[in-house]
Amino acid sequence: MATALKRLLWMSISSGIIFNYMGIFINLFIWEKGNQIFDVAWFNLVMFLAWGVAFMYGANLLSKFTIGSVMRVAAIGAGVTFVLLSWVHFEPKILYITLIAIPVGLTNGLYGSANNMGISLFGKGKEFTVFFSAVNVIGQLISFLNPLLFAVIIKWMGFTASFFIMFIFIALMIFTSYFVPPISLKEANEPVFRKFRLGHVFATPQLKWMIPSLVAGGFFIQFQGIFSLIFTFSVTQDKLNIALLQIMYTSFTIACVFIYRRFSRTREISDNKWLSFGMAAAAAGFLLALFPTPLILILSNILTTIGLFFFSTIWSSRQFLVTYQLEPIHQTRVMVWRELILVISRMFLLALILGIQDFDGYVFKAVMIFSFSSALLIPYFSRKSDESAVKTVIKGVES
Repeated sequence: MATALKRLLWMSISSGIIFNYMGIFINLFIWEKGNQIFDVAWFNLVMFLAWGVAFMYGANLLSKFTIGSVMRVAAIGAGVTFVLLSWVHFEPKILYITLIAIPVGLTNGLYGSANNMGISLFGKGKEFTVFFSAVNVIGQLISFLNPLLFAVIIKWMGFTASFFIMFIFIALMIFTSYFVPPISLKEANEPVFRKFRLGHVFATPQLKWMIPSLVAGGFFIQFQGIFSLIFTFSVTQDKLNIALLQIMYTSFTIACVFIYRRFSRTREISDNKWLSFGMAAAAAGFLLALFPTPLILILSNILTTIGLFFFSTIWSSRQFLVTYQLEPIHQTRVMVWRELILVISRMFLLALILGIQDFDGYVFKAVMIFSFSSALLIPYFSRKSDESAVKTVIKGVES
């Protein structure tokens, strides 16, 4: 793996602690305001709106500043989040949730634009799979230790103490940002958004197949992301038990890492088959959620977590690999559109989730079936993208 990617990997460690905390405990903080699915869905909906805007703005900032500078601005956004959580409390609840969601979305969007740009410019071929596999391993280790540590802190000292501790990791994120490669788009001859039309950016058949794949991927990621938390919160209200359940899910992911690495060395099983297996596991998990007893919900989370590992490792690396041969400015446009499509599809699903009152209603079942279908379509779109790439090569040889 290139030195630049290794440095980005170190950045992933320092920032991963913050984002893991945000993903679990801020959602839990919101959930405890009334144990309502609407509150968590609204928080995530506003967050992704801010995320999409921040990602576009971050891409624009990269034409003037380095990725390290943009990452520092993201860290400041995280600081604002924990200041608001520590000292600002007011009614009505929906406005308070909105106020918290905005800086969380800004932090994720700015960091995502800088990180994605760094990966796409410095990754080479198989390095993408190696990088994303390493990110997954580190992410799972953080997911293993972080929830337990902060669950104990919150249980014994309260949420506010954990908010203060997060300022230490924000400082570490700022420090680490000075050591990431000085990547930027200063040498680009044109602005990011000049030739930004969808058809112009996704000009080749392989790139065009990314669009439906991103839409389906957004639906899958969002359903799995929000309901894995809500299912866990529904099973137990005890923060330590919530952390232990998160650790159990992480253990299954780590097992998948070792199994995938064992067979990927010998190439006995292709990535397409791994991806199909992962999406089938996720789909089975979605179907089990139709029978919402505590044990079934836990099993559902295990299966969707397994699916998410293969999705994030194989699907994500392929997405970046498709853009590898493009010019940096074109890569940036693809990355911005990629994030926007994901954000829009996730927001669409969250808008549907706002109407869910419980796990027995027709709205939940309809959304679940919709997400189930999306998960099963992802391997098909990935296969069509590969086929179009092969056809392009054949045409190039013949010509």
